Amino acid sequence: MMNPSVSPASQTAHPAHPPGTMNVGKAGRRGFTLAEVLVTIAILAILAAVLLPAVNSQLAKGDTARLTADLTSLRTGAQSFVSDVHKFPSTVAELTTAISSGSTDIDAVTFSSALVTRWKGPYVDREVVSNTAGGTISPTFSTLVGANAITYLTTTVTGVTGADFASVENVIDEGTSSTTSSSAGSIRYNSASSTLTFLLLPIQ
Repeated sequence: MMNPSVSPASQTAHPAHPPGTMNVGKAGRRGFTLAEVLVTIAILAILAAVLLPAVNSQLAKGDTARLTADLTSLRTGAQSFVSDVHKFPSTVAELTTAISSGSTDIDAVTFSSALVTRWKGPYVDREVVSNTAGGTISPTFSTLVGANAITYLTTTVTGVTGADFASVENVIDEGTSSTTSSSAGSIRYNSASSTLTFLLLPIQ
């Protein structure tokens, strides 16, 4: 006898699943097998082995190009400074910030008030010395006597690898013999201290 308070539709029995079948739901979903996971890991490892050296090489080339550009900028900035002030700078800061009566040139001589007013910089961007890739540029300039007995205004860069030096030297000193590349031309290299020395300008 049917319960009059329950509709006939609700009393209709749902058919059972035929034998040999199951309700496909969350319980029926399977995960990856161990073999599939291992194959995926192997493929990723192969891709990493192929791509990482290429990526690292491109990053290194970017660092070398930046260092080459920064050294070229320092040379150009120093030339402009000398053209305006008629003295050689003693620090990189003198190329980026106006000199004062307390500033000194490469010979440790104080700039006169007349020379201070000649400063028309900045001659280089501060990014050249604050964010240089491929090495650390010294904040002070120095001098070096070349093989031709001429004294040069120089800058040094520490933390430069031999490979980076070769790349920079190939651009700035193109044509210099490889046997004398670390001791001739405008780029010098000390492998013991990983220091690059760049001859900016002859001091006359």
